[in-house]
Amino acid sequence: MAWKRREKVAIMEPLSMVSDVMSQILREESDIIIEGTLSNFISLKSLLELRKLDVVFSEVYDVNTSIIEGLDFLRKLKAQFPAIDMIIHTEIEIPALLIQSNADAIYMKQLGVEGCRASAAQILNATSMVSVLFYEDRKLRYDFEILSDYEWEVLIMFSQQMSITEIATKMKTQYRRISRVKHIIMDKLKVSNNVAFSQFMALAGSKFGEYPPVSLK
Repeated sequence: MAWKRREKVAIMEPLSMVSDVMSQILREESDIIIEGTLSNFISLKSLLELRKLDVVFSEVYDVNTSIIEGLDFLRKLKAQFPAIDMIIHTEIEIPALLIQSNADAIYMKQLGVEGCRASAAQILNATSMVSVLFYEDRKLRYDFEILSDYEWEVLIMFSQQMSITEIATKMKTQYRRISRVKHIIMDKLKVSNNVAFSQFMALAGSKFGEYPPVSLK
């Protein structure tokens, strides 16, 4: 898919330096209309309810939102607005979770002015926006399966540090079913054991401040 003429774009980026550089690069392209530069998901949701957008560039967290919560928002956003091209521009290196967003493209972000310009140039690598294409396969070729809506809902609760018993009670189902779903999730995300899963959920359920870690592994 090529960039269309007079593309309407929003940027959701909690780091002001990155947001400023992205905005500057996009404004250098005369056919791009920036409808908003936002620092949190609440503001992005409000903008989407007010204006018709073509493209959303988004990080997967904000200052009040964990990775899982942010990806849940983006997942629902893509389902609600399938015509919007959603581009994740992130420094969070958790492919198993990033792919769950159903984003059209995923790019790794670099911090620092020059690093940010370099990663933005990857996205906008052309003299004219008309010739810029998203990834041909619409997303990176991560070898992870997409979770069902039910599995994703259970995963969110695990990221909130709920036990299998607590989840089963909340979901009004049997312990054995949630235990089985947990193993399906682990298999799809290629998490090898319960200890690794607990560590994975602790990271994915964390909230970040102004300067989150560059890499989570």
